[in-house]
Amino acid sequence: MSPPPIHLHQIAYSPATLAAIEPGYLVLDNLANPRPDWFEYGPIRRFLLNEALDDAAFYGFFSPKFGAKTGLTHADVVRAVQSAAPVADVVLFSPQPDMGAFFLNVFEQAETFDAGFIAAFEEFLRHIGQPAELRGMVMDVRQTVFSNYFVARPAFWRAWLAINEKLFALCEGPPSDIQHMLTLGTSYPGAAQRKVFMQERTASYLLCAQASWRSVACNPFVFAWSATRFRDHPVEAVISDALKTAYRDRPYPEYLQAYGRVREIFTGKPLL
Repeated sequence: MSPPPIHLHQIAYSPATLAAIEPGYLVLDNLANPRPDWFEYGPIRRFLLNEALDDAAFYGFFSPKFGAKTGLTHADVVRAVQSAAPVADVVLFSPQPDMGAFFLNVFEQAETFDAGFIAAFEEFLRHIGQPAELRGMVMDVRQTVFSNYFVARPAFWRAWLAINEKLFALCEGPPSDIQHMLTLGTSYPGAAQRKVFMQERTASYLLCAQASWRSVACNPFVFAWSATRFRDHPVEAVISDALKTAYRDRPYPEYLQAYGRVREIFTGKPLL
């Protein structure tokens, strides 16, 4: 069987980022950047709404920082996707493995830096008819996505877009209590709105909430770690993710208890 087509794009925000795009990547032109408040979602959204997708192919859309954060070349990504393609709908390339390992899921991680994040995401899910309890979701590297660093088949992109378009509509619509929750400024440079980080966690939500999606994670422990103190505990990070992986595969409570104990030793924070 021949390998599937793989269409990898890098987003160009300026002449400098356009000139820095590695050969092999397709250019996703965002030089005009009409909606900087949506970060990468703006250009990805335009592509998915306006381009015909090949259902046999994989697609990826990366920010200009992808190479620096992962150390991967275009050829590396292609090889990883080709290797995973027979068993995967989604291939993940998320950096900051400590941010994934030491939190039960990407929602708890976001809540740590933006109090109220979980309540806002849960209210959004209730509003669109998909209520979910986010605090108890267990995510290992196979469900952890940061910065939209994933490559996926069109079926997954369509599911991803469907949820994010509902988020987009609420944020762009008339003022409301839920809109206020979704568009609060955060401590991220430039006071990026909460909606950006909600959008970035949609892929993780789908992978965890809908078991039909098959994902393969490229080893995140060789990518860039966070700038926080958690990066100083690489062994504990690997152990933590391994315990979460074991729990998802065989939900023995002892795995989750051991995970909680490992992280509490140095964070002083029990499981939520």
